[in-house]
Amino acid sequence: MLTSIQKAIILRKNGFVVPDAPAEPSVTQAQSLEPAPAMQAWHRAIEALFAGYAAARAAKSLRDAQEKSQLEWLRQMSNGAAPRLRTQRI
Repeated sequence: MLTSIQKAIILRKNGFVVPDAPAEPSVTQAQSLEPAPAMQAWHRAIEALFAGYAAARAAKSLRDAQEKSQLEWLRQMSNGAAPRLRTQRI
C-alpha cells in the first residue's frame, strides 16, 4: 500500500496540484503518537485526490478497451468477415 507521501508524488508527476504537507512539530514525551490535526487533514486530502485520480485512470482504461473492441469489430465488418461476438465480463 502506498503512503500518502508516495501518493502525493504520483499526483504531482501527473499534473495535479497537491497541497504541501504541514511541518511536523518536534516530538516530545508529552505529545501523543497520533499525528497533528493538520497532518491528518493533509492525509485525508491526499487520499481524496488519489481516489479521484485512480478512478479516472480506471475509467480511461475501460474507454480504451471499449474503443479497441469497437475498432476490431469495424475492421472485421469492413473486411466482409462475420464479426466475432464477445461476451462482456463484469
